Amino acid sequence: MIETPRKPVILAVDDASDTLGMLSAVLEGADMTTLVANDGESALSLLSHIVPDLILMDAVMPRMDGFETTRAIKARENFTHIPIIFMTGLAEPENVVRGFDAGGVDYITKPIVPEVMLARVRTHLANARLTQSARRALDVSGTSLMAVNGGGQVLWVTPRGLPLPPCTKSTIPPR
Repeated sequence: MIETPRKPVILAVDDASDTLGMLSAVLEGADMTTLVANDGESALSLLSHIVPDLILMDAVMPRMDGFETTRAIKARENFTHIPIIFMTGLAEPENVVRGFDAGGVDYITKPIVPEVMLARVRTHLANARLTQSARRALDVSGTSLMAVNGGGQVLWVTPRGLPLPPCTKSTIPPR
């Protein structure tokens, strides 16, 4: 039996209702389900109930900006894999870097060009699907594997790799 793929779920977070309306129209026209939140707190609350496939995040919002909201999302264990694309009028290099440092995978400057935004969304959705498929395949392979970042933080472990053995600096092989 062939499984019909479900429509991607996109969470759009922006304090401008006209932007949310445009994003909803464009994404739904591209056969994607769109959820909206008009601030960071609302987005975090919504994420208590659903895990979207991708998040479009405005950087400049009252109370909790998009950078802070993204860091809060990425700090949640079940949300580290979700691609977050920033969309903002802040085009200065330091803000672009700030977006990537917060956990974003891409950065779109406003005004948003719908065709470009859709191309980026589709690309990041495809990459996320491939990554998830690879992780699932490794999970069922029975192999013990672990992904660690440059700082030594464990990013991901196959079920066979748990529980993690104790390790000290002396047990870690040199690079």
